[in-house]
Amino acid sequence: MSEKKITNALYLPDWTVEDVKKPDRNSYRVEASYDLAPDHCPKCGSIRQPYKHGPVAVDYTDAPVHGRLTTVRVTVQRYRCRDCGKTFNQPLPDMDPKRLMTRRCVEYIEAQGLVSTYARVARDIGVDEKTIRDICNAKIEELLSAHRPTAPVVLGIDELTLDGGHRRSIFTDVGSRRILDLIETMNRPQVERWLSLLPRRERIQLVTMDLWDPYRQAVRVLLPGAKVIADRWHVQRIMNKKLDAIRNRIRRTKTGKGRRNPWRARRLLQSSRHNLSPQRAFVLDGMLKNDPLLQIAWQTKEDFYDIWHGEPSRQDAEIRFDKWRGALAPEFREDFEGLAKTILEWREEVFAFFDHPFTNAYTEAMNGLVKIANRAGRGYRFEAIRARAISMTSFDVPRYAVCEECLGLWPVKPTGSGRDSIQLVSAVTNQRTVCNHCLQIHIQRWFGGHGASTLKSG
Repeated sequence: MSEKKITNALYLPDWTVEDVKKPDRNSYRVEASYDLAPDHCPKCGSIRQPYKHGPVAVDYTDAPVHGRLTTVRVTVQRYRCRDCGKTFNQPLPDMDPKRLMTRRCVEYIEAQGLVSTYARVARDIGVDEKTIRDICNAKIEELLSAHRPTAPVVLGIDELTLDGGHRRSIFTDVGSRRILDLIETMNRPQVERWLSLLPRRERIQLVTMDLWDPYRQAVRVLLPGAKVIADRWHVQRIMNKKLDAIRNRIRRTKTGKGRRNPWRARRLLQSSRHNLSPQRAFVLDGMLKNDPLLQIAWQTKEDFYDIWHGEPSRQDAEIRFDKWRGALAPEFREDFEGLAKTILEWREEVFAFFDHPFTNAYTEAMNGLVKIANRAGRGYRFEAIRARAISMTSFDVPRYAVCEECLGLWPVKPTGSGRDSIQLVSAVTNQRTVCNHCLQIHIQRWFGGHGASTLKSG
């Protein structure tokens, strides 16, 4: 079946499409020719008009159209040079010189290879998977060699477990919501090396992380002016593990139905009472009334959660923690004392959250997305995973920015106007990103200091 086309179905300049055929229900074959003749001999450089030496039909794979495999059958004109006598084919600038593919097909493979599996891209294009892998590997090398992350105001660091348990490190810009980089290990020397090579690292003012001491030590050495914020979710997760251990210990002392270990009970106990629906609160109340020991452990967890409830000041939060630690029930003091000691060791980092309420939630979310992308295929080398990660978000237009004066998080508006917009100021703030409120303060200070100096000199 064929359909005559008057327009250029390839949507490429200087091409003539003679026919578009449908060999089967899943493919197209476009028959076309390139209109421009060569103006010189590529062998010797002669500009004399060459002899035509007969055409040849060559099939090039194109990007899929309407979900169908697409092939471009090109009538390529051959030429013989009048001076050197050598033959050559008509140059085709829209075709890839290394493969029988259009350039846009190669670009399509490069883009899709970063978000989909190689096997799926190979099926969509209709070529061998090895070809897809070779094209994507070349693109990955190009992408990684050109990757130059810059220091954010708020840096996020987290552990990333891939490849059957290998522990990596992921770095993010928490304010602008973008992945900065991945490295193959989470040990302190490699983290320090990455930080030492980061341009303008003095710009970093806050670092969010879990309770992993090598990260904290690396930040202290390379970023002495930055404050570390221990992620509240990781702190509360320790409490949930303690509570679950107590629940299992109490369960093993019971018989019959009391020994059951339902997942719903675990989730219900770990949820904050402030987040429970009336129905779930009713079920939890019945569970706790039938088990006084479990109720004591649950109340200890709730008192711990209340340290963060209601947006308290740092002083109030520390008072709540000290009160919680002093009121531990004798039955479970040994269980929760380890958590209390951990917080005492990380006291400055844990309570820094109340001065600057940033969490590592975005880093954790990107951590999960990288794992999903890795599980989508098998056998990805680390460079491919790293390239996929850094291409997940745009580096050009961040959705948010952090004011480097007040450390407030402000949404970036495309128009660059309005009270929530971000402005880059060089004269006053030495190329620091500041919100409009802080910008006005800087301008007032600058004009005030300038006026005072002028009056004094006069």
